[in-house]
Amino acid sequence: MLANDDAVESVVFSDGSIIGSLHAAAIHISSSTISVALSERLEAAHAKAASGSWRRPYSAVPMSPPRASSSSLPPVRRMRLKAAAPLFDAIGKRTFVVSETPKAANLVKLSGNFLLASVIESLGEAMR
Repeated sequence: MLANDDAVESVVFSDGSIIGSLHAAAIHISSSTISVALSERLEAAHAKAASGSWRRPYSAVPMSPPRASSSSLPPVRRMRLKAAAPLFDAIGKRTFVVSETPKAANLVKLSGNFLLASVIESLGEAMR
């Protein structure tokens, strides 16, 4: 899990990047909160890096912070991630499948962050 778009881009697209070095059985699971545009770019780069029948799958699995009522692990790309289900079960209370498209998971995460910030701001205004 990396801090932002810049950090993800530096790891994925720099010399010796992860795209070129993924093992045939590997899955790139990004748990970073990144932009929809970068998620689209990552998916395209992984598809372009595919060789023959071997694919380098990319999935977005951004995580929500623990909350008082529950701890959850929202958006998970369904395709090819069944093998990783025990990992998600170990680090989150629930997993929500949003779409087969990674960018949808990032959009849901960003929307949730915006909603949380709006609630916090509204509560702050109400308490003045």
